[in-house]
Amino acid sequence: MHLLPKVYRTEGDVVEFDPSKILESIIKETNMKEKEAKNITELVTRRIISSGIKFLSGPHIREIVCSILSEQHFEEERKLYTRIGMPLMDYEEILEEGLPHKSGKAVNPEKIHHWAANQIVEEYTLLRILDDEESKAHLYGDIHIHKLKYFDLRPLSQAWDPQMILMNGLPPVKNWKTCCRSGPAKNFDSALHHLAKWLGMTQSEFSGGQGFNFVNTFLAPYAQNLDFKEIKSSLIEFVHEINQLASVIGRDTPITWISCAPKIPYFLADVPSVGPNGKINGIYEDHENASLKIFNALTEIYKKGDYHDNKFDYPKHVVYLKSQWLQEHYEDISRLFEEIQVRGTPYIANLGANWLYDEIQQQHSGKKFHNFGTLQNISLNLPRYAYNSSNVEEFIEILREKMQLCSRIFVKKRSLIKKRLNSKHLPLCGSIVNEKEKLFKLQDQNFAFNMVGLNEAVKFLIGHELHENLEAFNLGKTILKEIKKECSNLSDSQGINYILQENFSTKVLYRFARLDLKHFRDIAIPQASPVVNYYTNSAHFNRNIEIDLAEKLNKQGQFHEIIRNGRNIECIPSKIIENDEWVLEKFLKLVDTSNIACIKFCN
Repeated sequence: MHLLPKVYRTEGDVVEFDPSKILESIIKETNMKEKEAKNITELVTRRIISSGIKFLSGPHIREIVCSILSEQHFEEERKLYTRIGMPLMDYEEILEEGLPHKSGKAVNPEKIHHWAANQIVEEYTLLRILDDEESKAHLYGDIHIHKLKYFDLRPLSQAWDPQMILMNGLPPVKNWKTCCRSGPAKNFDSALHHLAKWLGMTQSEFSGGQGFNFVNTFLAPYAQNLDFKEIKSSLIEFVHEINQLASVIGRDTPITWISCAPKIPYFLADVPSVGPNGKINGIYEDHENASLKIFNALTEIYKKGDYHDNKFDYPKHVVYLKSQWLQEHYEDISRLFEEIQVRGTPYIANLGANWLYDEIQQQHSGKKFHNFGTLQNISLNLPRYAYNSSNVEEFIEILREKMQLCSRIFVKKRSLIKKRLNSKHLPLCGSIVNEKEKLFKLQDQNFAFNMVGLNEAVKFLIGHELHENLEAFNLGKTILKEIKKECSNLSDSQGINYILQENFSTKVLYRFARLDLKHFRDIAIPQASPVVNYYTNSAHFNRNIEIDLAEKLNKQGQFHEIIRNGRNIECIPSKIIENDEWVLEKFLKLVDTSNIACIKFCN
């Protein structure tokens, strides 16, 4: 009589049960001492015999081992030995009912595979990469690690220098053998195609947003001899190609952006311009007229929308403006505000704020290609820290502790990405553009602290929201300055660039509120809507208040000067657009003097 069952192997074979295989795997995977591992193996074997099981699989054996490890109080070893995955029913529900939290969105085979893989990677990160304190902080809601499903493999976001692609072709790297390489673009159409294709090629190596700055400036040499109609026709295809990336990669539409300006910024004016075939063609100031044509064509394209009158959410249309340009470019900026009225699509970046102008100029200084971005971001649940505090001083202390915890997670991320670059798991990012310059520079990447619910944290601490009185507003500034100060301290001590950044995720506003209502039910004070509870994003004012626009811009501008990264203020076009003259003159000057970084319009 055979007491031990046959074992099904995942590679498609049936073998005899062999306890030595269990012993070897326990020692290999958990580093357990041989004597203890033998005891676990013996207990597992006895349980299998006593159960009367006729056939076993590898996953079933692993479940029994994990159960025995827990019973014998080897919890760390159990974590190391556990099998990650999902219940069969969960996968079947996806197949039959669609993806969770994606109601109304199209489902395809790639999205299902992607979701299933994400569950495995998130479990792996929480069990294997992060320690118990770090994992608990995320799961419990003290912090939120964004893009956790990509934590072990991908950087977050990147701003690419168009010149890198225009000068070197596609892909712009040496010794690329994965697919064919194209030489530098010969004309306007090819240049646009290369830029759009690049955003598609890099989707497999980044988890967040990607885009190009000042595209109309850098593309102007290619459009020098084209009329407006030809330029617009080519740009329509460019916007469509980027917008349709989701159908190519089979997942949600990637976050992409392009920025432009009606005038070539002076810090780019005398830069040698890259033209057809990657050759230098004067300086960018020589192509001012072509640059303006591209600017106006993009405005018309975004205003009109697609063939079926849908607006273009991506690539995001970011426009740099300053009131001093109004006299020279009145008609051009007027058309832009028509786009705002019709679609609400542009993000207006305020170059009238001297600190922002200096920051962008610094980003584009030097002779190297200007690729930079964020390696990872983590959101801080500010209301939670207030609930755990009895005063402002205690709140600040908890805030610092959570930032120190996040810094440990950031360091792990940096170590992982460095390892992936060396092992060629990020083949494009690990490539060389020319003989000396790396395409992706780890030292140029930021680690971003996002904050959520400054408004609610201040209200809990002193009983007033940010907009209600000067004490609350000043406390908000104090908290932001403390976060900024801790970023500087961490940067100095670790040699890593930590920044304070506005939160971009709507999901985390609801997640933090939901968890706080569960764990701090008697004291949590999220905002409420008819559908769901949420926290106010970052350092924004309560969205439901009525406040004078000039006062809002002025006060939020003081926050923006502290935050300085990914910051914006939301405006409803109908609140500001009374007539064209008022908009173009009063509004732009109001923005100029406010230190506001960026305005997002919401229709």
